[in-house]
Amino acid sequence: MDCTGSMGSYIDTARKHIQAIVDEIVTSSNTTVRLALVEYRDHPPQDNTFVTKTYNFTDSVFMMKIWLNAARATGGGDGPEAVAEALFKATKLSWRPEATKITVLISDAPPHGLVPSQDSSFPNGSPTGHDPMKIVRDLAQMGVTLYVIGCEPAILPYKDFFMALDYLAGGQYVPLSRPELLVDVITGGAQEELSIQKFEKLVQAEFQKAIAAGGTVDKQKISQTVYNELVNSGATSTHLLLNNATLEGTTDAAKQIASATSMAEVRLHFHMATAKPYTYPTYVPGHAALYPTYAPGHAYLSGTFAPYPPGYTGKTFPPDLLPTFAPHITPGPGYTYPPGALTGSGGSGTGTGALTGSGGSGSGTGDTYSAVHSGISIDQVDRLVQKVFG
Repeated sequence: MDCTGSMGSYIDTARKHIQAIVDEIVTSSNTTVRLALVEYRDHPPQDNTFVTKTYNFTDSVFMMKIWLNAARATGGGDGPEAVAEALFKATKLSWRPEATKITVLISDAPPHGLVPSQDSSFPNGSPTGHDPMKIVRDLAQMGVTLYVIGCEPAILPYKDFFMALDYLAGGQYVPLSRPELLVDVITGGAQEELSIQKFEKLVQAEFQKAIAAGGTVDKQKISQTVYNELVNSGATSTHLLLNNATLEGTTDAAKQIASATSMAEVRLHFHMATAKPYTYPTYVPGHAALYPTYAPGHAYLSGTFAPYPPGYTGKTFPPDLLPTFAPHITPGPGYTYPPGALTGSGGSGTGTGALTGSGGSGSGTGDTYSAVHSGISIDQVDRLVQKVFG
């Protein structure tokens, strides 16, 4: 988990709900759960507190609570963080060979070495030499599935890169617009992975058949063969849904990045994504219409960050707490507020209460996550095949 200054609300959510997360996974999957935690910040001189803190596996939820209670969100530095170190530490945890192994990376910033122009300290990558592209392949070889929870919108320009990481380790990229959704995302993702891991042996068997037959191993053919066999047998699985729809699949750009074996090679392919333009949400005369989707704990108005008012929960403004419109913050160029209330448009998410939020290319304030049980999907089989092949 990223423990730099912008992540406080996510740490708070994990701290408050870790017991509920574990209880839900145990109840729904009839399994035991062991927990570990890797906190990360940045390298000196950007951050002089710590680079990583590692707490190895425990079956005690109480111990996990102690770790999370001690975690603090502070520092950071120049933007990029010690993502590579955190992933490397995950490879050194005491994973049980036969367990279903899942790593959840919660982040809102890229690793060093992805965008040199934004990296004042280590533009060529981690000073330790650890490379995320190699490390995620190591995780996959260990049988560890990687989920990336992208705290949006800050992470949106780097989404394809993080998608590439989880693609290599058979996981999924999950957009997160509000900290309180973290509970549903972690429990739903864990339930999905637990439900499909039992099919990995079938993938491995088809892989061995293909090797024995000689010639080129065709991943797509193996996926289709396994999928057809599972469908014919009536196989079912759990699916993590965003707003009652499956998560966005791996983009073509992410797959191209995943073909790289090092950050140096990634830089040849990577282009920062451009978020769709944001439009102003509902405006109440005499009050500010703030962006609940833009950044945790802050509103974004015409290039200026302003704190949310006291009492704002991330869902709606209480009627008596609508903030007075700040006179020094003005609408974007060419934009004027019409008389009465104005409803903003755009994006995939909508707000509630006094305003309607704009979404852009990621998740929005009206998002909901759920886990449903239904037939196995070809995407789930593809992910298993990708992890087996590496």
